[in-house]
Amino acid sequence: MNPLGLIRQFVKGITTETEPPQIAAAVALGFLIGLLPKATLTAQLLLILVMALRVNFPMALLTIFATILVNPVFDRITDPLGYAFLTAPALAPLWTKLYNMPVLPWTGFNNTVLLGGLIFGLVMFVPVYILAKKGAVVYNERFKIKVMNSKLVKGLKSSWLMDWYFK
Repeated sequence: MNPLGLIRQFVKGITTETEPPQIAAAVALGFLIGLLPKATLTAQLLLILVMALRVNFPMALLTIFATILVNPVFDRITDPLGYAFLTAPALAPLWTKLYNMPVLPWTGFNNTVLLGGLIFGLVMFVPVYILAKKGAVVYNERFKIKVMNSKLVKGLKSSWLMDWYFK
């Protein structure tokens, strides 16, 4: 995506799909993706899921980047969690079977950080969704009009560059 496309998506994202469930889903999915190593098929498939769903895409991207910044803190939880699941004797046949399947090794499930991040992210999905939904309600009530009337958003909406790009 080119820089103009990113700006267009940002402006479109802050003006549409701002219902609390859409923002909350974007935050929860962004948190989940932010916990995972990005060079795996799992993270790429989750990113495609975010683009396919009607969620606030800019909010998902901001959440991914925010989670990446604090990810070293979460790695102290996700790495031992993934290690515990990967070394559990009861799950060894499952991991062997999955690893011998054609495409599944590309998902990176045998990475302790990825598996731990996926488990931790799925466990935290509902609490993050609920907190983000409450935050989105507060945003819509108190800050949405201020953001929409800010000089930055008005300037982006009225710039000739954006007008040219939308044509």
